[in-house]
Formats: sequence, structure tokens, C-alpha cells
Amino acid sequence: MMLSNVSIAFLGLVDTAVVGHLSDPSYLAGIALATVLFDFLYWGVTFLRMGTTGITAQIHGAEDAARLRATLRDALVVAAVLSLGMLVWRDTILAFGLGVLDGSDASTTHASRYFVIKIWGAPGVLATMVFIGWLIGVQNGRAALLLAALPCLLHAVLDIVLVVLLDFGIEGAASAALVTAYVSASLGAALVRRELRRYPPVATSGWSFAAFRKLLSLNGNILLRTLCLIATFAFFTKQGASQGDTVLAANAILLNFQMLTALALDGFANALEALAGSAIGRSDRTAFVDAITVASVWSSVFAVGFAFMYAAGGSTLIAILTDIDSVRGVAAEYLPWAVVSPLISVWCFLFDGIFIGGTKGREMRNSMLIAVLGVFVPSWYALQGYGNHGLWGAFMLFFAARGLTMAWYFWRIDRRGDFVRHAERPGD
Repeated sequence: MMLSNVSIAFLGLVDTAVVGHLSDPSYLAGIALATVLFDFLYWGVTFLRMGTTGITAQIHGAEDAARLRATLRDALVVAAVLSLGMLVWRDTILAFGLGVLDGSDASTTHASRYFVIKIWGAPGVLATMVFIGWLIGVQNGRAALLLAALPCLLHAVLDIVLVVLLDFGIEGAASAALVTAYVSASLGAALVRRELRRYPPVATSGWSFAAFRKLLSLNGNILLRTLCLIATFAFFTKQGASQGDTVLAANAILLNFQMLTALALDGFANALEALAGSAIGRSDRTAFVDAITVASVWSSVFAVGFAFMYAAGGSTLIAILTDIDSVRGVAAEYLPWAVVSPLISVWCFLFDGIFIGGTKGREMRNSMLIAVLGVFVPSWYALQGYGNHGLWGAFMLFFAARGLTMAWYFWRIDRRGDFVRHAERPGD
């Protein structure tokens, strides 16, 4: 799962490196603005991946083949409806989003050119989320790796061909993403079809309103949680944009470091979703505790490793991602925040894995609301006099608050025995 997630981060770094070597910072700034819009769209519906994983993992532990098939079907129905809505409302989303972000004229133009092409890949992206979530839930990490890594490699090749060799610029980068979306969905369908051979259809695999309602309820809480997370990143980007294209571009580079860290450490969280969820489905507390213990140790080790990597080689990474001297200088100034970020943010990623495996969407939602409204917003207001350093400081306090509040929720829930004892059994 780490390799799977790192391949996604690698794709973001390739995108940044390709566009970061174009002639002006406004190209990279435009990608940053468009990325925020797609964050709202795609991160906003990441419950398709997380909710599917948590429910599937528990059903897998309970060895209920009929419900495994039904969960996949229900999630794909939701994905189809949401992607259709994105396509129908694409112009409204673009106009409203860029109006709120308020970037420069040049960066806004580049963002529009990128968005109007990439958005047509929404059905493929959302279907792939469901396929990955279901494969993780049935503990097929190898298939999830293939589904994440192979399309990312294709995207990287297309980026280089269309942007660097053929000089198609922003449109080339967007076209690479569009093609990759449907290649991913096709590959995901093939991998899931092969996995389904282990779970032959049975007479009880028809439509269940109760199961669909549970999926929607969990997904609704995760949706609210994710929208708060995206709003925080969008606000961060908007405040960077208000300080000019150079600061916006530099922050975009450092956010790629943050994304690399998050996706890599999420590998442990993803594995924990499957292992903890399966243990809950079997009512096996020993396996539940063992999974959390191992994931906690290795997450900590890798968090320290990422912090060291950024401290020792961060300047080199920045130089690889852009050859614009002004952007390199500003990114280097704020690099220390990227160094401390893994040590602070690792805990919220880890608890996400536990809560998704335990299908505790309400607690995930509440902890996010506390971190955003109770910590991030007041911290930014208090620190805004320090400019971009104040913005990064509030961002780090946000991650710390998420970890602490989720730790408190975990203690309360585990003390009651709710994780294992209240899991559903077959026939409930």
C-alpha cells in the first residue's frame, strides 16, 4: 500500500516538475489553482474509497460473499451519479471556484485551460476510487498497487511526451490526466472482475436498502470531514495566492512534499483499514491491537525518515521541480515547515486508518470540525502578521489538533469496547 500511494505522489511530482520548467511561474500557479478545484471534486468524494474499504473489510472478515458483491455494486452506483453531476455542473464549478480563489489573471487563465479538459475524466477517476477501496477491503494490496502504480507511470510518460516533447503546455498536462483516468478505470474493472471469481454470486446478493443506507450514512460523515480538509487546503492556497504567483508556486512545490509524506504514511493507514476492519468483522481483539501496534511503530519510523530526507535533500528536490530562481529561493525559505510536517501529521493519518476500518465516520467528522474551526482558523488569524510563515504555522497546528482529537476519540471508543464488540455479524 505504501508503494501504491507513493506512485500517486510521484505523479504529482512529475506534473509539478514538467510544468515548473515552463517559462513563467504563472503556469505552475495555474496548476495549483486548478488542483484546488479538483481537490474539492475528487477529495470531496474520497469517501467512495474510504467508506467502501471500511465496510468491505468488515464484511470480508465476516466471510459474507453476497454482501461483498452488493457493497461494490452500491458504491459504483453512487460514483456514477456523482460523476454525472460533476460533468453537468462543470462550468458553474469552474467559474465559482476560480472566483473564490482570486488568483492573478494569468494563473486563472491557465487553470481554466487545464480544468475544462481534465474534468471529462471524472467518471473514470470515481470508478477507480471504488475499485481501489474494494480491493483494499478484501486485502488484495497487490492489485491495489497495480491499479495505482501502472496508470501513474502512464501519466508520467504522457506528461513528458505531450508537454516536454510536443510542447502542448497546459493542455498537454490535462490531456495526460484525462487519458489516464479511463485507463485506470479499465484496469480496475479487470482486476476486480478477477477478484470476484473468489466470491461467486448467490441468491441473497440482491438489493438491500438497509445496506445502501449504511453506506450513504458513513459516506455522508466522511464527505463532511473531507470537505473541511479540502477547505483548509483551499484556504491555504488562497492565502498564498494573495502574496503573489511566486509564493503560490513555492507553496505548491512544498505541498507536493506534504502530499508525498501523506500518501506514503497513508500506506500504513490503508493496510490498517483492511486489517483492523477484518479483525472487527471476526470480533478478534488480539488481531485488532496487533495491527494498530505494528502500524504505529512503522509509521513513526517512516515519519522520521521523511523529515530527515527533506532536511538533507529538500533543496535538491526543489531544484529538480523548478528552474525558476525566484521560486527556488522562496521555497527554500519555507522548507523547514516541510521538514517538521511528517512528525506532526503522522498521527492523524494513522487514526484515519483505525476509524475507517471501524466505520467510525461521525468521530472522524467531529475531530475534523474541531481542528478546522477550533484551531486552524483562530491560529491563522493570530499568526497572519507573520505572512507565509504564519500560514504554515497554522497549517501545522491543524494537523496536530487532528491527531490529538482523534486520539481522544479512540480512547473513548476503545474503552467502551465499541470497535470490536459492536461490529456487525452475518445475518444482522
